[in-house]
Formats: sequence, structure tokens, C-alpha cells
Amino acid sequence: MQATTRHLARYLARRFAWHMLGAAIGLALVLLVYSLLFSAVTEPPAWVVVVVAVAAAVGLGLVPGARELEVTAARALLDVDAELVVPARPRLAHRVRTAGWVVLHLVTGMLVAVCLFAVLPGAVLIAVETVAGRSFGSGFPLPNSVVEAVLRLAACAVVGLLAVTATWPLGVAASALAGRVLGPTSHDRLETALARARREAEHTRLARELHDGIGHALTVVSVQAAAGRRVVAANPEAAANALAAIEDTARSALAELDQLLAVLRDDAADAAPAALAPALDDVVTAHRRAGLDLSARIDLPAGLPALLSGTVQRIVTEALTNAHRHGAPGPVRLTVGLAGPADDRVVIEVVNPVRGGTRTGRRSSGGRGLAGIRERVALFGGTAEAGPDGDRWILRATLPWTPAPADRKELDA
Repeated sequence: MQATTRHLARYLARRFAWHMLGAAIGLALVLLVYSLLFSAVTEPPAWVVVVVAVAAAVGLGLVPGARELEVTAARALLDVDAELVVPARPRLAHRVRTAGWVVLHLVTGMLVAVCLFAVLPGAVLIAVETVAGRSFGSGFPLPNSVVEAVLRLAACAVVGLLAVTATWPLGVAASALAGRVLGPTSHDRLETALARARREAEHTRLARELHDGIGHALTVVSVQAAAGRRVVAANPEAAANALAAIEDTARSALAELDQLLAVLRDDAADAAPAALAPALDDVVTAHRRAGLDLSARIDLPAGLPALLSGTVQRIVTEALTNAHRHGAPGPVRLTVGLAGPADDRVVIEVVNPVRGGTRTGRRSSGGRGLAGIRERVALFGGTAEAGPDGDRWILRATLPWTPAPADRKELDA
């Protein structure tokens, strides 16, 4: 019970402070406007003072920093649960809403101040006059009967109670409106959604890079470790070769991880795939050392863009890793090159034997490798197909490429 009472007291005190802040600013603004008008007109009409004061309050809401102050006050004193925003680049909608909120803050604050410092003392004075039977300057006539006196005392009690509790409903209304007025606009929500989509796309890209680089290296390491463990007693030389391959692969993976972290620090997202992709010859050599019976025919022109080259290297890495991890023992054929003399599309094809359980067209892994290949190819408007063909698994990816004029002359030559 005591905790509830203290919480209610803090609740009312914060809202009262918010209203008094608005009352202080509003009263100062009204006095300033009145003094300026009085210097020009001896007795300015009340409606003129009100109109000019409201216009001044709107101008105050347009001052830079006004929204920050109002958002801070709303969060600290009104206990607003809704999201309040302070945009880095305010738009017209933000300025209009801020000006309207400032006017609301000043008006409600002055209304609460009038209730507490004018209406409440007036009600008390009239009640005292009624009880004492004499006037103390309120200007109200004394009651002529006991019934009239009782009714007047009841009216004073009601008015005084309303004046004291005026801060409660006005504070609740302000708290409810703060989220609508100072909250995000439709443009803010769109920008937030786009920023979230960009973050999710970046997370997907990073996950793909880690999968393609570190994940593939760990696959080679696990295969070599298993092979070395099986032959460590019978063939120490083969076990030593496996350990050497593990060492080289781990060192390469660490270097690639360092490059990825460097790219993240430099925020060079566009250059990441090309900078992180290992050379095709190194990929082929690593898988051959890991025990893959691999024959490769790589014939790529020298003028490939860095991003396209990096994508080709990543696709080859993924395809060979899948062949190593899921394929059956036997020869694997890798072909990388242009589709034909008059066809500038880059074609990547990997053919490997399949195990008996994969002829249905589904790998047993459930990983994201093939999905990652399709995502990379789709960025270039290409195609990617993967599936069983008899006792073989064929992956074929096609990437469009438009050579520069100088590269076109070299290819034609």
C-alpha cells in the first residue's frame, strides 16, 4: 500500500512538473507579447494578445532544439511508453507536429496554473466569506439564506476539487498524445524499415562470406583430420601430409578471417567478395591435397570485373566443397570459362559422383550452400541449376558478362 502511494505521488509530481514547465514558459511568453503590444497600443484587445501569443508559441516550436527538449520532458515527466523520435534531418511534418505540441504544452500548463493559483484560491475565499458571513473582497454577494449558503459551499468544494485534480486528466491526455505527435511519421517508419532491411541483408552477406570462407576451410580440415587419424599408424607419411594440409588450410582461413574483419572495420561492403575470395588455382590445389580426384579446366578472360571474378571464385569454392563433403569417391570435373566464342556468359560446371541416397535430388546436409550460390547468381541476373543426372551430381551456374570494348577486341582476336 505504501509503495503504491509513493508511486502515485511520484506520478502526480512528474505530471505537475511538466505542467508547471509549460506554465512558466507560457506565462513568460504572454507577458512578453503583452508588453510589446502595449508599447504599440495602449490597451491591446485580449483576443489580439491571445492570437499573437499562440503565433509566438508556434514560432518557439520551430526553433532548433525544441523537439529534443520536448521529447526529453515527455520521457522523463509523462512516462510515455510510445516511441518518440528526434530525427537527424527534420522534415516539414516533424516541424508542424513539434510546433503543435509546444502550443499544447503551454496551453495545458497555463490551464493547470490558472486552476491552482486562481480558481482554487477564489473558491476557498468564497467559502470563507460564506462561513464568516462577511465579504473579504471576492466580489460575490453573501448568501441570503442557509440553503443558499450550503449550496454555495458545495459548489466551492466541487470547483476546488476539480482545480486540484485538473493536472490528472490533462496529464493523461498529454501522455496519450505524445506518441502520436512526437512519435515517428510514416516517412520515419519507412526509413526504419529500409534500415532494418539493409541490416538484415548485411547479416546475410556476412553469414554467406563466413560460410563460404571459414566453413569451407573447416570442411577441408575435418576431412584431412579424419583421413590422418585413420592412417596415422599404418602410413605416417600420409598422416604427415594430412597435418600439413590442415596447417595450410587453417592458416589460409585465419588470413581470410582477418581480411573479413578488416573489411568490416573499413565498411567496404562492395569490395568484400572480391577481396576475400581466394584464387581459383589455390582452391583447386587445396581440394586436391585434401584427397579430391579433381580435374579442372579454367579458361577465363583477364578483363572480368572484380565483383564478378569474386563471385565465380566463391561459387567454385562452394561447389567443390559440396562435392568433397557429399559426393561419392570418384573423379570430379570442374569447368570454368565462357559459354562460347560468341557467347560472353561465364559458365561454371562441376560434375561429381553421387551417393546412393542423393539420387532423389536432395542433399543430406540441409546447409545453405546451394541457396547461397543461387543468391549470388541472381544478383547478376544469371541462372543456377543443381541436381542428379544418373550416378552424377551436376551443378551449372551461368553469369552474364558484358566485356568492355578493349576486352571485346582482345577476345575477338
